[in-house]
Amino acid sequence: MTKDQTVDLLRSQLPGFYSAEQVINLIEKIEVSPKVTPEVLKEIENDIMRNLERDHSNGRIVNEDDIELEFGRGREIEINNVNVDMDVIRDAVSEALENAFEEDND
Repeated sequence: MTKDQTVDLLRSQLPGFYSAEQVINLIEKIEVSPKVTPEVLKEIENDIMRNLERDHSNGRIVNEDDIELEFGRGREIEINNVNVDMDVIRDAVSEALENAFEEDND
């Protein structure tokens, strides 16, 4: 049952301690949570990517000074070790999700 159907039903059938109008006013104050649509998910994805690109360009995800390189056969350079700061990635994702679902986001 939708919010509107509930309000209509209460208008027509509610006898009791509270008036139908009082109950209807309370129900109408209930905020409906937004539905997560493909468009909303795409927006969140874009925010996550922007946050990751920002943190990468600031050198926060991978510290380039910590990358271990080695000369391979011939003239190749091999990367032996790259440390990725997963906390920075987690924070970037959390920030995007918090921004998408914060109450001020009407």
